[in-house]
Amino acid sequence: MELPNDLYPYQKEDVVRILTDNDNWLLLSEMGTGKTPIALGVSELGTWPGKTLIVCPKTLQLEWARQIREWCGIEPSVAKRSAYKKLQTLFDEYFKGTPAPYFITNYETFRVERHLDILRGYPFGLIIMDEAHQLRNIRTKQTRGMLDFLSTQQRAKKVILTGSPIVNNPADLHTLLCIVRPDLYSTRQRQQFIDQYCYYKRRRGGGVKVLGVRNMEGLRRETEDFTIRRSKAEVLPFLPEKYYRRVILEMDDDQRGAYDNMRKDLMVLLDSGEPIWAASVLAQLTRLRQLNLEPSILGVNASSSKTDFLFEFMEEMGIGDGDMYSDNGEQKKLVVFSCFETYINQLSQKLRGRGINHVVISGKIANYDRAQAVELFQNDPSVQVVAGTVQTMGVGVTLTAASNCVFMDRWWNPAVNNQAIDRLHRIGQRNGVQIVLPINDKSIDDSLDKILTDKARLSKEYLNDQEVMREVVEDMREQFRMEDHFIEEESDGVPSY
Repeated sequence: MELPNDLYPYQKEDVVRILTDNDNWLLLSEMGTGKTPIALGVSELGTWPGKTLIVCPKTLQLEWARQIREWCGIEPSVAKRSAYKKLQTLFDEYFKGTPAPYFITNYETFRVERHLDILRGYPFGLIIMDEAHQLRNIRTKQTRGMLDFLSTQQRAKKVILTGSPIVNNPADLHTLLCIVRPDLYSTRQRQQFIDQYCYYKRRRGGGVKVLGVRNMEGLRRETEDFTIRRSKAEVLPFLPEKYYRRVILEMDDDQRGAYDNMRKDLMVLLDSGEPIWAASVLAQLTRLRQLNLEPSILGVNASSSKTDFLFEFMEEMGIGDGDMYSDNGEQKKLVVFSCFETYINQLSQKLRGRGINHVVISGKIANYDRAQAVELFQNDPSVQVVAGTVQTMGVGVTLTAASNCVFMDRWWNPAVNNQAIDRLHRIGQRNGVQIVLPINDKSIDDSLDKILTDKARLSKEYLNDQEVMREVVEDMREQFRMEDHFIEEESDGVPSY
């Protein structure tokens, strides 16, 4: 068995371990440790009775195709974007007489019965599933379709990749365990698994709500024979550290006035008995976050402390000054994240107006254009900024040309934010990564930052967006009541400190 020289020693070790064992494998190593080359090494060095099927999120299809070309020197076959003709390339290969050893498709493929009809009869030798935590919900159509498809592919070896196997609680992992070891785990025994590894309470309408985790060490021991877990600290000690810089900002009076009025409306709505998950509350909370970020998103004519800071930070870096390199010879590059696509589009217009060459990666950008944007940012010194949404640019891309990123706003779950940071802090990064967090004083930023910091140590075990969102809102409500109390006391001539 001849392993590629460009694999790191631990990657070679993992390839050998997977190939010398006939069982399926869970590759749960931390994001940025290079799981893709390991999976491709297994595919290239193994002897399979059929082609390799790669299933990934649709935004990563072209990234996988690029990796296959670079690592294997092979042109893969990629599913078409059209829902009706998605699998057409499988047929085209044989009409042309040039079948490709790799076929790449996305998880949505397995929602459609006619696609399953085709795939069920197709013999695959190796099935690689990337970002497989997308299958964590057993009730979704794509998870049920995937399990149905895999029941017809029992001879195929499965290699499951995810850096986030437990997004909310250990129950997320159960579906993946059913895939890799169907002899030990069954969907019919899901409740038994939850009983063993979760604290929960039963819902009135049926089902359970998981409240916490237990016996995680026991679960690790139970799965260690078919699981690989590596951290960046363990296998890549040479990878530069990442460090955070929190910048406290003050809103101008026009932004502060608009923000405080909307926050008061939100608190009144909550105090009226409206539940946090009501559509009206969620809409108001979203508008509050947008006002905090950039009032013009909502058509409000007011300044933005965060946007002003961002351009000051760019000026400090020397971005847009005509010189593409710093004094030490490094390129001046910056990554900007936001949760709001509208803001990214507005920011792009402002960057264009200032003559700053940049690219955008967001939900409405086609996959091909995203891959091209990444290529430009990574290799063209004149492209100094990439701006994108946390949801889209936070997965499946490499942005190591930059060592600075700014989170204009953050997602509720620290695991999602960390995944975005790992676009920079990964193999290929030669510098320490600075994560800049602009935080508006006396705003939702305060509450979110405090709670995300408190929750960070728990994020690998149990955490979900709704839990953080609820705690942020409750923290804001408490602050609001304290401010009201202060105003009432002060009006009586006895200021309360």
